[in-house]
Amino acid sequence: MITCRRIDGAVTSLATKWRQHLAWGVSPRTETNPDPSPEGATQSQVLQCYRPLGANDANGSKVLGLTPQAVKSFGPAKHVLVRLAALGIAPRVRGQRDARGDAHSVKQFRNPSRRWLTHQAKRCRIFGAVALFLLAFAFSPNPAHADIDAASVQRSIDRGVAYLRKMQNDVGGWEEFNGQPCGMSALCTLAMLNCGVSKDDQDIVRAMRYLRTFEPDQTYSVALQTLVYCQLGAAGDLPRIRRNVQWLVEEQIDAGGRFNTNPGGWTYNRGQGSGDPSNSQFAVLALGAAADRGIEVEPETFQRAIAYWTDRQKGSGGWSYQKRGDPTGSMTCAGIASVIIARGRLSDSSSKVVGDNIQCCGGEQSEKDPVEEGLNWLARNFTVQGNPSSDNKMTYFYYLYALERVGRLSGRRFIGNHDWYREGAERIVALQDDFQGFWPSTGPLEPVNVTTSFSLLFLSKGKRQVVAARLQHGKDDAKSDWQQHPDGLRQLVRQVERDWRRDLTFQTIDSKTAKFADLLQTPVLIISGSRPLEFTDDFVEQLRSYIDQGGTIFFESDSGDGCGPAGPFARSVQKLSQRLVDDAVMEKLPPDHPVWFAERKVAPAAIDKDFWMYGVQACCRTSIFFSPRSLSCRWELADLVFRRQPIAEPAKEQIKAAVGIGENMIAYATGRELKDKLESRFVIEGSELPEGRRGVNQLATLAVDAGGQEARRALRNAATLIAARVPVDVSAAAAPVKLAREELIGVDVLWVHGRTEFQWTRSERELIAEYLDDGGVILGSAICGEDAFAKSFRREIEFILGDGSLKPVPPDHAVMNVPGSFDLTGVTIRTPSPRGESVSKRIAVPQLEMAQTDGEVIGVFFSPLDLSCALESPNSIQCPGYSTEDAAKIVANLVVFSLQQ
Repeated sequence: MITCRRIDGAVTSLATKWRQHLAWGVSPRTETNPDPSPEGATQSQVLQCYRPLGANDANGSKVLGLTPQAVKSFGPAKHVLVRLAALGIAPRVRGQRDARGDAHSVKQFRNPSRRWLTHQAKRCRIFGAVALFLLAFAFSPNPAHADIDAASVQRSIDRGVAYLRKMQNDVGGWEEFNGQPCGMSALCTLAMLNCGVSKDDQDIVRAMRYLRTFEPDQTYSVALQTLVYCQLGAAGDLPRIRRNVQWLVEEQIDAGGRFNTNPGGWTYNRGQGSGDPSNSQFAVLALGAAADRGIEVEPETFQRAIAYWTDRQKGSGGWSYQKRGDPTGSMTCAGIASVIIARGRLSDSSSKVVGDNIQCCGGEQSEKDPVEEGLNWLARNFTVQGNPSSDNKMTYFYYLYALERVGRLSGRRFIGNHDWYREGAERIVALQDDFQGFWPSTGPLEPVNVTTSFSLLFLSKGKRQVVAARLQHGKDDAKSDWQQHPDGLRQLVRQVERDWRRDLTFQTIDSKTAKFADLLQTPVLIISGSRPLEFTDDFVEQLRSYIDQGGTIFFESDSGDGCGPAGPFARSVQKLSQRLVDDAVMEKLPPDHPVWFAERKVAPAAIDKDFWMYGVQACCRTSIFFSPRSLSCRWELADLVFRRQPIAEPAKEQIKAAVGIGENMIAYATGRELKDKLESRFVIEGSELPEGRRGVNQLATLAVDAGGQEARRALRNAATLIAARVPVDVSAAAAPVKLAREELIGVDVLWVHGRTEFQWTRSERELIAEYLDDGGVILGSAICGEDAFAKSFRREIEFILGDGSLKPVPPDHAVMNVPGSFDLTGVTIRTPSPRGESVSKRIAVPQLEMAQTDGEVIGVFFSPLDLSCALESPNSIQCPGYSTEDAAKIVANLVVFSLQQ
């Protein structure tokens, strides 16, 4: 009978040949009977190597097969084999080693120069599969409809900026509104700066030269000019900012003074009108930006602004343009954002400095929060198709710009059940002119330059990268327990923005409605409270998956400093951590942990002589942090330190220490690597792989007492990724195998990894030598690049194969570009900084070593840089090595290359 396993076509272009294969209508069978020679075979014998057309495979899926017409066209059977081989078609055969450990699967050949040649079957098993992989990647169809993504938003931004450049006039400005000199030019410049146009760009240089010639005396123009100066950040503009701040402070309407109808608001021009909410929101925007730049603004100004907005709020929670009018979306957004900005510059909402100490609880809290009431109104009336509850179509883009401000400043990804940025971005991108890149005018109030600027501001500011999120949890009557200090996270993010010199944002996630994809939007999830945590089993599983995929959770107890004991919350955190991480142990973080120095050096005793941070190690990193004292309480007061307010030195040191710990955690968790808001997140699915099935290449982790348990899922994740990207039949054992003959039977690839030193006994070394002689493959990886393990691994392999047997893999070696797998000549090698707060990158071939004896390659490969942690979790930035995707590609190439030999 014909032996299918002896078919070995010389393949030079698998993708092309597999297309020919499909044209012939053939597909390898899963199993055939072995036979020593193909010579003299008949066509009927050839058919035994293939499935009939339309047959079902073992899983019931339809497969292609060899049609009778194709058989006839081939001629004599032996020429059929030759022609199939030329097309790159290799039938599947029974493996010489299978999961049941058949007697013929071990000790067949002992000659090292022939050991891999005994596994011709493995080459046949993967031959057609790698061709299918190439076909899938070469001919993957585009979906009929794709959701909005980061790339399409960026293209829209680029086209909009290009349009504004074309509209800029010879003197550097844009056509102005009557009565608002420099207002339009300031708006267009502000949009371009927020879109990432460099301050050194010639069009920005021209625009700034033009704007600096004005000292406006209209609220819109003064406010917009101030926003531009603050966004640009040039020291030379500080006097101009101070001039504009002084003008705005003087023009705020005083209670009992002129136009007493709207105290705390602003009017259009000096001495004209009684004030309105539109002018007032732009004035507050400018004053808030100036305060962030370090310009002193009298607290009374913000206090009067809060009084103005809260007085105008309707019972429904919304705001209107006319005091007696109906609420609209644009004015409600203006009210919400203005109150948030003004509150944040007062730093006395829920925590305060009392002498040398900080009081975190005990302050008065109103029953109704105007911000929450406004957000509730917006949720009930949400739309991006128009300005909610407004008949004025000329305020549509004005509303969208205000909506962006609310979503960003409140930290809400969802308003109600609406993903405001995604829905708004889809709408805005769809409205853009396909030819010139502008957005259409809605009328005299919104000419094209205004609509284009507002659209660009929405798209650019709304997509700012998220550094952290707070979790809303608990019963409705205890909702404040999750945010005892509502402005704390925003203040922390402002400090991170200053230090990183990047525009960033935060989010709020509701545990009752959140999906796993929502959690993945944030690298750090903050869970605060004073009462025991109560989550559904489903949400706990989501949190567990969040950690598995690289997320970091920070639990903080709102205790002490006037807030009560930490015990109930702390005990619930301990119990929950054990559900989130197998064998979790909450331990004091050592003094050399980056949480104490990654961004800022922190002395924990500054908060309290007994204060310390705790953590749980998982996925090769600290994935859970716990603070027994509230840090958010101190973050909320950060503005006092930033603005150099006169407070007691002990209190100041507490605030600085708390901010430092927060920044250090974020830096540690992210390495300053952040995803754009609409960018897809890489997820290891962790799907179950078949085990114990004949014809499947078996992978297993070797049990080595060297600290490999913290990356216990690395190999199974690698197998999942390989199966998804390179359709080779692989299976990973659920548990590590012991170094025993009976446990190594049926294992094609043995994964050996760890952190610490280890040593095999003489008998164990003999078993490894026997395993290699039988054609087995060993892949070694030093977890997190630990040198102790690398030295031990090299030593043990040299004991077995001889001194100098492990050698660097040359950059041009075949394993760097395996047919049917990946090109590794341009992977990214990541090296964390000594302090752990950032990661440097370089493009190169991976650093690999392979075993050779007398010029012959033996089945041992080793990576001194980390693969295991990268495969354990997508967030392994603390380890020198590779991203999860690159690590999976490296392992895929090593597996495919080894099985082909």
